[in-house]
Amino acid sequence: WSSATTSVATVNSTSGVVTGVASGTSTITYSMGGTCFVTRVVTVNALPGTISGTATVCVGSTTTLSSSPTGGVWTSSASGTASVNSTSGVVSGVAAGTATITYTLSTGCFATKAVTVNTAPSAISGTLSVCTGSTTTLSSSPTGGVWTSSNTAIATVGSSSGTVNGVSNGTATITYTLSSGCFVTAVVTVNTTPGAISGTATVCVGSTTT
Repeated sequence: WSSATTSVATVNSTSGVVTGVASGTSTITYSMGGTCFVTRVVTVNALPGTISGTATVCVGSTTTLSSSPTGGVWTSSASGTASVNSTSGVVSGVAAGTATITYTLSTGCFATKAVTVNTAPSAISGTLSVCTGSTTTLSSSPTGGVWTSSNTAIATVGSSSGTVNGVSNGTATITYTLSSGCFVTAVVTVNTTPGAISGTATVCVGSTTT
């Protein structure tokens, strides 16, 4: 076996295994010795570019992958874990696990990327309103995440406890984030506590006080 253009395709001289080197064509020849031989033109197609984009996604969220040239088809090895839009490359996290995402050109050449789907925390539960100077405790699962507040001038939150302290009137977004980066949010409203009640705190039977 021999190749006319080894810069495009090489061939093992005994097995006939052809290896694509660069896009183009090369004539592969099989010779019995002397003047007896047969030829075949082999076309080498270019691979798509390496798939780029974030290879992790949370359940219920999306991440967009890309490759070149455009016009290929996206598929997933496990749509029960991660589904992918066949034309846009938008991957949706369905369940925790891993899935291989493949981008295939019309030539049949393809590239792959493993995508990891992480569990999203559950919706935040607890009372989402609190008075200034008071607290409310929020929760989510699984445990072990970190609590943060978007505006500590309005509401602070214990990073591990989820206990929210009302600081001033307004709203703050409370976020619970797992080590995987998956997170969930809830808006907490802080209401102004009325001033202390003034007036005489004793009164006789049949009398009044204001």
